[in-house]
Amino acid sequence: MSPFLRLCALLLVPPVLSVAQTPSASVSLPPLAHAKLSSCDGLPCVDAVLGGKHVRLAIDIGDPSPVLSLKAALALGLTLQPVPGADGKPVAGYQKAVVNNVAVGDVKFDELKFLVIDLSSAINKKTFPDVDGTLGYKTFENRILQLDYPAGVFGLSQPLTAPTGCSGFCGDISLITFGHHGPPIVTTTGFTVNGKPIAVQVDTMFTGTLLIYPTSVEKLGLTTEAQSKTSKYIAFTDGGVDMFKSQAKQIGFGSKTVATGAALYFAGPKVHLPDGLFDGTVGADVLEPYKVTFNFHDNKFWLD
Repeated sequence: MSPFLRLCALLLVPPVLSVAQTPSASVSLPPLAHAKLSSCDGLPCVDAVLGGKHVRLAIDIGDPSPVLSLKAALALGLTLQPVPGADGKPVAGYQKAVVNNVAVGDVKFDELKFLVIDLSSAINKKTFPDVDGTLGYKTFENRILQLDYPAGVFGLSQPLTAPTGCSGFCGDISLITFGHHGPPIVTTTGFTVNGKPIAVQVDTMFTGTLLIYPTSVEKLGLTTEAQSKTSKYIAFTDGGVDMFKSQAKQIGFGSKTVATGAALYFAGPKVHLPDGLFDGTVGADVLEPYKVTFNFHDNKFWLD
């Protein structure tokens, strides 16, 4: 779903992280360090300090690896190295760089390893948000990540070594490949559409509500909705694609109704498909009214 899904599997190296100790609002959670959660073209992002310079990074749970724009990497004077492909030859257009001592508010990363890509054309075409890069889900491995959209707060724990509780009802996170040959991506149980349970990718860079893939249409009783000829252009998914738009009676999470009469999307011809390995993708329009928590140590997900 996200712009670099097929290529970010090339570099899946977890960062080393230290965080400042500040109390969490939830007694069931360990202490979280905090930063301001902003909106960049309608998507969650944070300000970071790399090499003494400020950059803006989107939070991209739809992709594994952190990404940095070539422009930002050159401005930072980073040493760039080629990314080897399966044949050992460098992958054209992709490099990698190590950045030490990264600060995101109170969050301190000792080291982050970025894919470096020239994002200028995609930003100019508005098929990628106007940011300097992204933080993929591997950045938060074995941590609790909390995106409090209404309060505008980004929270992150230290690496966890013991199980922690979750707040009320929780979905189960799995890393399922996006298609038989794609990289692992974050999926969760717990969501429903019109009362029927679904397993979905959680993609913070998808600006829509809920996308249902073709292999799940019939079993979810959405055949009529999927025949919609109304289309909507989604700029930041798969480099910009058209999706067919209908309406869901209800989108839920556990016993909670998170949306009624909400837009429901179906794949257009250019949307990448996950080969029936899960039912759909949940995006920002569902997430942004909530405090969203990913427990990447215990593989739990919930909404408050």
